[in-house]
Amino acid sequence: MAGDSKIGPVGGIGRTGPLRNIAGGFAASAQAPIQAQTAPDSLPTTRLTRLAGTIASQQPPVDVARVASLRSAIASGSYGVHPAIIASAMIDFYGAGAE
Repeated sequence: MAGDSKIGPVGGIGRTGPLRNIAGGFAASAQAPIQAQTAPDSLPTTRLTRLAGTIASQQPPVDVARVASLRSAIASGSYGVHPAIIASAMIDFYGAGAE
């Protein structure tokens, strides 16, 4: 095929032999069967998987000062819950809904 040399292997499978015309279509030559090749980029995938596991095993970051101030506000009764503000923030975060 014209221009076929400009296109690299697709899906990790490369053609090892020339094409030949059979009944108006093209097929790989019988002398050279197509062989699967391993993906060369498996190393970054392994690194990313290892990194994701490391991050998942760590404790989440906690603002200890903020937690202490919230605990004291709740204990003293000065912490107020405002449903309208919470609802507005939820709408802003999730959007106004499907359009």
